[in-house]
Amino acid sequence: MKQLPSKCPTRSKNPISKARDIAYVRLGRKNPELTAEYYKDFGLSPFELSKERVLFHGFSSDLPCWSLEKADRDFLLGFGLYISSTEEFERLRRMDGAEVWPQGRFGTEHFPTVTIKDPSGLPVDAVLLSSSFTEKETDRKSIHWNCDGKILRKNQPQPWDVGPAKVNRLGHAVFLKQEFLKNAQWYCEVFGMIPSDIQILPGSKEPVIAFLRCDLGEELTDHHTIVIAFGIDDRLEHCAFELKDLDEVAKGREWLLKRGWKPAWGIGRHILGSQIFDYQRDPSGMLVEHYTDGDKFDDAVPVGFHLISRESLYQWGQDMPEDFLDTELSLDKLVELVKGIFSGRKIELRKLIELKKVAERSPRSWIKY
Repeated sequence: MKQLPSKCPTRSKNPISKARDIAYVRLGRKNPELTAEYYKDFGLSPFELSKERVLFHGFSSDLPCWSLEKADRDFLLGFGLYISSTEEFERLRRMDGAEVWPQGRFGTEHFPTVTIKDPSGLPVDAVLLSSSFTEKETDRKSIHWNCDGKILRKNQPQPWDVGPAKVNRLGHAVFLKQEFLKNAQWYCEVFGMIPSDIQILPGSKEPVIAFLRCDLGEELTDHHTIVIAFGIDDRLEHCAFELKDLDEVAKGREWLLKRGWKPAWGIGRHILGSQIFDYQRDPSGMLVEHYTDGDKFDDAVPVGFHLISRESLYQWGQDMPEDFLDTELSLDKLVELVKGIFSGRKIELRKLIELKKVAERSPRSWIKY
């Protein structure tokens, strides 16, 4: 692709640290009890329940990956990333405004943590994970498929069960930021993130979304651990949780529908990252995703550039509902936009307008909005 008109986030030659994976997300919720019931049905395992906080983990680890904390409104409190170097930890703790939690944010059974803030003001916890820590063995039994002339299941029906999906782990989080480049580059400089793919506007060719992966050298890692996207306000757009396979994704969808929860979009397969996905909405309306079969990259894969559109979100799948992308200009969003402008943030209104137009176009010729 020819030279883009605007600067894009790039990998740092000398980052302060190198994140190994996403650790957890912390959510403020007005009604954590109701929200906790939802996430049990979603497939997470609760292990600390109180009036002030509910902690969940996945099947691959006993460490917390999801925290619901009592608050006066529904919003993102912060999130954590794992690091594994004490030298990196020391460099992070020397950053301006850093706050150290010697016994971890969630108590003595967890790991030393230092909290810093990204350019939007979001608290980011760097969790020092012991080199001796290993994940639990997950259920690796594969469902046998009879296809392409290969008969793997003989004289028996396909087994099935009913219940919540088994969530293995928190896989990634997607954040909207008023200052896209400033925030995306910060994660590259501070946590060593590598851009896997960058999406650009079709008209101006301006970058608006960066899929960022961890730099584990030759070790394979998820196509993206965090995504930074240009937005009218700063917020968590969605989080995604990894499951074993397609049948587990479908099982999770069936259970949530049976329990009366509201689906969002799925099942389908993404283009960037390739995940088979199913999106749901928690009681606050926030998107959460079950996924499986995502791409794994090492540090040698170069960044890709792609035009952004609804069509670019999926290879195949259920017709995308019009309300899947939140394009409405609510009063709350406009207030946050005005706040951002008057606080001195460099918010490019022209790009916001173009992005809104792109997001309102139907992804397929047969889908009418």
